[in-house]
Amino acid sequence: MRPTPQYSVLVPVHNEEGDVEELARRIGEQLRDSYEIIFIDDGSTDETWAILERLHVPDRVRIIRFRRNFGKAAALMAAFAASRGEVVFTMDGDLQDDPAEIPKFVAKLDEGFDLVSGWKATRHDPPSKVLPSRLFNFVVRRTTGVELHDMNCGFKCYRGELARRIRIYGELHRFIPALAAAEGYRIGEVKVLHHARQHGRSKYGFSRLFKGFFDLVTVLLATRFRERPAHAFGFASLFSFGGAGLLALAEALVEGPFDLTPWALFLGLSGVVCLAAGWTAEVASCADLQARPEASYSIEERRD
Repeated sequence: MRPTPQYSVLVPVHNEEGDVEELARRIGEQLRDSYEIIFIDDGSTDETWAILERLHVPDRVRIIRFRRNFGKAAALMAAFAASRGEVVFTMDGDLQDDPAEIPKFVAKLDEGFDLVSGWKATRHDPPSKVLPSRLFNFVVRRTTGVELHDMNCGFKCYRGELARRIRIYGELHRFIPALAAAEGYRIGEVKVLHHARQHGRSKYGFSRLFKGFFDLVTVLLATRFRERPAHAFGFASLFSFGGAGLLALAEALVEGPFDLTPWALFLGLSGVVCLAAGWTAEVASCADLQARPEASYSIEERRD
């Protein structure tokens, strides 16, 4: 029987050949004794995997290689499943997260929280990344009720039981705290240092803002409205009919050249139908991923 490490540090990487060796060293200096690092190479096309092979130490630095790029959620699911630690950390592989912050997370976890998320209060990213992130976090706080400043921070700390219970797919890794809070887990937050990227370039752009808002609908339906989805569709219908009513009123007050009311009703009802159909398709297509998370990725090679 292999001894259970106290800490598991999970690091998804994609084309981070200039960072992984330094990151492994810093994590080792911080934890020293009972820990494991699990690197998940998410389809890198540079020398990342070759470097990870050199870093591999059985039961200490474990490595998993995907056959292609499957995305961060899939990489995290593979890492969660492989983890053995009583406390699990996730962090990005670009050296912007600082392993020296690990004791701060542990202290917060000891206050009775089940998941502690990092908050990059001062960010060293371009405005094209910072501004959409702040808008996104503001909307998520208001809609989910989870009061985190930085929902999508990759630097997080979990109790092992929670980490191995998580089921995510697509790009729902952004909403892990909201999904955990919906199940009754206690969510905390700590401020963390955020360093400027030293090598390579960011894998995320402005387009992720739009993806995030689409995924937010899925999260709300899967949490707040999980047992009463008709209520969610009812709210959408109210907005649609409200807009139609305003247009009808405007037409009655000012006779315009176009008959707006039928178009307003048509568009409103179409929106509700599309939302319902989209959610139904989401549930049908992702049911297998919920039951078998390993269906969302394919492992080419692993070394424990």
